[in-house]
Amino acid sequence: MGAPAPQVTFNTPPFTFTRDEALNYTGLAPKMFDRLEHAGSITGRRVGRNGSVVYLREQLEKATANLFGGPSTDIDSEFEGLGG
Repeated sequence: MGAPAPQVTFNTPPFTFTRDEALNYTGLAPKMFDRLEHAGSITGRRVGRNGSVVYLREQLEKATANLFGGPSTDIDSEFEGLGG
């Protein structure tokens, strides 16, 4: 038998974050995070370990990008409304 196949790893951020992780990931100040949450731009869900609130990475990225007035980096939004 040949050598085992090399293990492939991907260096991607997690799909969800706790509040502290979200603050660290986005670099937002806690007060700004609170404002975005109050405005509905960021919504946490109590689905984490032991019922902790978690936030979706996609929402965090979109809300942060919107603060800078730039487009989202989500490729699906680039093609929204086109074709089937």
